Amino acid sequence: MLKNYKWLGSLLIAFLFVLVTACGTDTSGKEDDAGKDEEESVTNEEEDAAENEDSEPESTESASLGDYVIDFSGRVIEEGQTFIIEGQSNLIPGSRLIGEVLVDEGETVYSDSTELVDEDGSFYIELDHHQYGEAEIVVRMDFDSVQDDHVIRHYGDKGQNLDGPFIYRHKVFSDIYQKAEAKVFYDPQGNNDLVIKAPEWYDTPEDYGDPRVWIEVEDIHEDGEYFYIHGRSNLLEGSEIKVDYRYNRDTTQILPDGSFDFKFDYEYLEDRDIVITFEPYGFQWNEIEEAYGANGQKLVGNLVQTHPHNSSRQLVEKRIPWDDKRSESSSNEPNTMEGSDDDELDELDFEEDFDEAEDVEEDEE
Repeated sequence: MLKNYKWLGSLLIAFLFVLVTACGTDTSGKEDDAGKDEEESVTNEEEDAAENEDSEPESTESASLGDYVIDFSGRVIEEGQTFIIEGQSNLIPGSRLIGEVLVDEGETVYSDSTELVDEDGSFYIELDHHQYGEAEIVVRMDFDSVQDDHVIRHYGDKGQNLDGPFIYRHKVFSDIYQKAEAKVFYDPQGNNDLVIKAPEWYDTPEDYGDPRVWIEVEDIHEDGEYFYIHGRSNLLEGSEIKVDYRYNRDTTQILPDGSFDFKFDYEYLEDRDIVITFEPYGFQWNEIEEAYGANGQKLVGNLVQTHPHNSSRQLVEKRIPWDDKRSESSSNEPNTMEGSDDDELDELDFEEDFDEAEDVEEDEE
């Protein structure tokens, strides 16, 4: 009887051993499966991270749409009698752009067209080619023409939220607006790349808008047909200045960084200064009259002169000696020339201009 119990005990032990071994094998398999699942999980996470990394630039580009610092890029293509503008911007979709071909020193609009910015900020504009001579190809978004309500809400009804190197201020009736504008110069000789790029501005002067006005000429030269003057100042953007070289004249407005450019007819004159003047009164924006005084009474410094025909008014005068051999300007050399018939003619002509401006002001009032 005892032998039978021993035999049953041995059989039970053997059964338990087999059962434990089997369980151990299953557990090992589960551990292996768990290890594989963990490896696959890590691999999937790495793949997801890689996909996110690859898609990140696209996400950044999308996020830049609607930035207030406006950006333009692209190119102008000549195809027969057509200019094609293929461009990219960060303007919000639906922003209305105007394209123009300007001739006659920017005085004449030869052709124009209007298009809407696409969902990705791109735009495509076709313009009639002027065929002959120089031109300026312009793309702009302004707020004195039609814009959808969502564009006006985003950038402001006068474009006051716009910022960056493509932004210019301009007058619309009695108000000052801002516009985003890109310009491409066209040279019929092919001396241009027809690429849309941001203008390179100077740093804004620390004394920008100060009534102690300074004007410096960076470059002056002539090609036998025209004088070209490029200079800088601390005058407010939009200030109108003029240049006189006897009967040869030009007017221009100060650019966003205080710089300016003149182009006017060339003529050689003996002992004759080129004169740049700024008069705060007449044809100036209201904010410019406020900054310098409606009669120029706030102006100070060594460039300030009393108006020759109205002692209650002041102006800024910059004289540039020119003898066809020297292209450097003096900071402020006084006029030491003796009177002559030419001087009398110039003074008479100046008086006529002044009387004409007075009549215009009276009519406006």
